[in-house]
Amino acid sequence: MNLESRMIAFEDIGNLKKVDEITLKDITNIAQKIISSPLTMASYGDVINVPSYESLSCKFNSR
Repeated sequence: MNLESRMIAFEDIGNLKKVDEITLKDITNIAQKIISSPLTMASYGDVINVPSYESLSCKFNSR
């Protein structure tokens, strides 16, 4: 039983084409942007054994 309309199916196909157009350079650029931004850290609950922000962030900074 096909519950999707044709318009939704065509929209899905269009989205797949957009995914197919992603290049390795696109992925490299976004990864570099994420890696170069400051680390964000959140903890919840018993945080006594959570490493400090500084000890974690220095592992991600290669500068």
